[in-house]
Amino acid sequence: MLHTLALATIFGDFGDIIATSSPFAKFIILVLFILSVVSWAVIGDRFRRLRRAEREDGVFWQRFSKLESYEQMEGLSQWCEKSQNSSLGQIFRFFHREFWPRYLSHRGQGSEETLRGLLRRGADRVATQQIEDLERGVTWLATLSSIAPFLGLLGTVWGIMGSFLQIGRQGTATLDAVGPGIAEALVTTVCGLFVAIPAVIGYNWLLRRIRGQESDMVRLISILEDQVAAETLTVSEEEVRVNAGGFH
Repeated sequence: MLHTLALATIFGDFGDIIATSSPFAKFIILVLFILSVVSWAVIGDRFRRLRRAEREDGVFWQRFSKLESYEQMEGLSQWCEKSQNSSLGQIFRFFHREFWPRYLSHRGQGSEETLRGLLRRGADRVATQQIEDLERGVTWLATLSSIAPFLGLLGTVWGIMGSFLQIGRQGTATLDAVGPGIAEALVTTVCGLFVAIPAVIGYNWLLRRIRGQESDMVRLISILEDQVAAETLTVSEEEVRVNAGGFH
């Protein structure tokens, strides 16, 4: 009785309908409430994660644009090691820690294409790991937005069946007889939509932000490949000048 009065006081007629609904309808509403909590928790967690990533990526671009020599990469690499939320920083850390030493030891040996392939594949692996981390839990939003309306519909169908049974028992189809049952049936659909609509909006919004992160990663990988190609070309030109000088 107390919980019925509390719901009616807090939510008015809507709370009164929920409080006086059947046990099955209350079960559906409880499940939808839990799904709503999960949905908002995922949205909040991913929002904070993306905000940290975008903030640190902005700092990364500022530092990266100030690089004037390969000797300065060490300082940026150390910053990337501390900034674990920066997806771009993790790609650059792979470039500096793993790829660049190997490139310096093998350049000029005719294996430049192989080394650039290693850069592309290694950077793609790091980018894939970062995207998977950013997308963690986001697919749940798509699932919730799909099943919530159907759960609400299940409660609605169940409630309408109860209304028809009530009509059969009373032998009348007056509004007083079927109105409460239909209202109880429709409230589960409303609750399902309350869960699904924010989940859909959150999913699309988060996915758009993650795709923006992915574009930045592709851009950085392309810049690093261009730098490696430019370094390779410089080494080749120096070798040509040395060979030409020796011939003459």
